[in-house]
Amino acid sequence: MLLPLLALALGSYYTSRTMVESLEQVVKTEATELAPVTELQKLLLQAAMPPNDYLILGRQLEREQFERCAHDTESAFQRLLSSKAFEEEDERKFLAAAHVEWLEARDMGTAILARSPVANAENGRLMKAFDARISRATDILNRVYELVRRETEEHRVRARMVQKHETTFMIVVFLMALAVAVLAGVFLSHSVTRPIQALQDGIVRFSQGDHSFRVVLERKDEFGQLAQTLNAMAAQLEFDTLTGIYSRLEFHRILKHEVQRSMRYGRDVSMLMMDLDHFKEVNDTHGHPSGDDALRHVTEVAQKALRATDILARYGGEEFVIILPETSIDDAMQVAERIRASLASEPATTRQGKRVCLTISIGGAVYPGDAPSDDELIAAADKALYGAKTSGRDRVCRFSDLPRASV
Repeated sequence: MLLPLLALALGSYYTSRTMVESLEQVVKTEATELAPVTELQKLLLQAAMPPNDYLILGRQLEREQFERCAHDTESAFQRLLSSKAFEEEDERKFLAAAHVEWLEARDMGTAILARSPVANAENGRLMKAFDARISRATDILNRVYELVRRETEEHRVRARMVQKHETTFMIVVFLMALAVAVLAGVFLSHSVTRPIQALQDGIVRFSQGDHSFRVVLERKDEFGQLAQTLNAMAAQLEFDTLTGIYSRLEFHRILKHEVQRSMRYGRDVSMLMMDLDHFKEVNDTHGHPSGDDALRHVTEVAQKALRATDILARYGGEEFVIILPETSIDDAMQVAERIRASLASEPATTRQGKRVCLTISIGGAVYPGDAPSDDELIAAADKALYGAKTSGRDRVCRFSDLPRASV
């Protein structure tokens, strides 16, 4: 009787360790490879702004801003190029190619900012070539992103295979124990098999990208501790640790779900993309802790203007996104204007008692009116945000109002 029980205990321990290792590999890949690549793409797009603004607005401060953006972008490239997380030959090849495009773009941006900000053919040619370099660099990074996503999917497949094999093993061992002693089998079924099944279900849901799922296992033993560990790992991917709102990864999952639901029922789903104006000046003037307080303040102001069904997420840095299910673009722009006006009239108060005045630019788009897919909806809202930025900041702009040449 003790042999099958001992085999069951060893099998339980091995299964638990194998499942956790599989999930940890998925989480590690997403945290150490996916996030830095998307952050670098964001830095490239930010670096593209000062030369454009310089030729449009003619402000000399764009040179300093470009130097800061260029420094941050180059530092991010160096971290990725020296990171051991990107060991695949294709990943390193694409990173190196993107870096070359960036260096060319950086030199072009410096040349543009050294010229007189007048509208002429030469400035237009340089700006077009500069934007093309930035675009090629981000496109190459998209290929890196896809390689990492493919690697993550392989880990997920491996996790599902582990589940299948280990479940088969546990069933065999359980039947052996049940044959020896029915009472021992019933006891083990309640104390071991059910917690393992709950953990296995959690592994599958997490590996499929559902970071909102939680393993419900009210126990104080090792299984309960393991469930708490898995839930904590999922929470790190579902929520932004600074503001407590949804993370970028969870935003993408929810948006895809809402677009599919909109397609099924024929209803609009609107999206707002928001970016704090001159946020770097807040960090430089008041310090990064005050900047963190300001981001939390933006979250609180935005949440007051939203319904319980609306989704607020941090897209990265000082950028936020809002999903408004079953909402027309007109109603969405009213929400955007309420958020903009409230933030402009309510300065943030830091933990040191400092009052920080903030403004925000907001772009809006709607599915299916402005975009036929979730990815294109994001792109449309981003273009609308860019329109709000280039037209003076501290304002809202809808995608359908943009000049056709800029769409």
